[in-house]
Amino acid sequence: MSLFIATIIIAILFVVKKLSKVYKSFRIKEKLLSKNYKDLYDIVQNCLVNNPDEQLCIYQFLCPKEVKGKTRVLVGKKGDGSYVMLDDFENITIAYSIGIRDIIQFDKALADKEIDIFMYDHTNDKLPYENNKFHWKKIGLGGNSERKNNIQTLEDMIKDNGHIQERNMILKIDIESNEWNSLNDISEKTLNQFKYILIEYHFFNDSNILYYNVLKKIFKTHQVFYINCCPYLGEYTFGNNRICKSLEVSYVIRTGNTFEPDKTIYPIEEFSYGFNPVFDINILKLFDNYKQ
Repeated sequence: MSLFIATIIIAILFVVKKLSKVYKSFRIKEKLLSKNYKDLYDIVQNCLVNNPDEQLCIYQFLCPKEVKGKTRVLVGKKGDGSYVMLDDFENITIAYSIGIRDIIQFDKALADKEIDIFMYDHTNDKLPYENNKFHWKKIGLGGNSERKNNIQTLEDMIKDNGHIQERNMILKIDIESNEWNSLNDISEKTLNQFKYILIEYHFFNDSNILYYNVLKKIFKTHQVFYINCCPYLGEYTFGNNRICKSLEVSYVIRTGNTFEPDKTIYPIEEFSYGFNPVFDINILKLFDNYKQ
């Protein structure tokens, strides 16, 4: 009898847990709708059902998901130059940090984890300070057609450093809108060398086919698990809602990970510098039903 009762209790707890998830999902959708998102549903459905390859559907590739069994952590002191990652640095020994200026708190935080940081910025004459884990070159990142003395592709950098066979690396890119051409020429094989990809995307406020192609390519190999608005570079409207022209996006490789609908309400004050709840990132979740 006691075994039977225990079985019933376990079943009840299972049902309650499932109902709790359904309720949370309902509350998220209710909050989204309460912010005048009803005008966007037709746009989203048109993207997902009728014209999934339309440039209008660029946001389907930026819908964040939760990574099962993993928690998000801020790497670097809260502010410009920090990035949100997962609390999972197992077997990571190499990172590429492209676009430095004088903000290297993220790099220092990785160095403290005994990760070697290969740092690139052709606008710097030197780093603010040295660290035995920093490996800096006065070289910028570009696409295949942009190669010159101080510009290389990511593949060039990886080859020069002897990292062609490496996996589980970190890639951080913040190069003021030059990311698009650079990423457009990166192969899927190279993308798969990186466990994490952290990018500040700039100015994708129109239906540029280049933006669409880049986001779609990265979406094949990596999933967004965090997204943040950069509030200093202007805004535009999507439906009747305001969103930033620049977004910080954190990806993790799909291989070896399981993803679930993201219950987070954005922005997250704990992680977001220049916190401004006026800029609404939750509208990207309207694409949550997108299927690969």
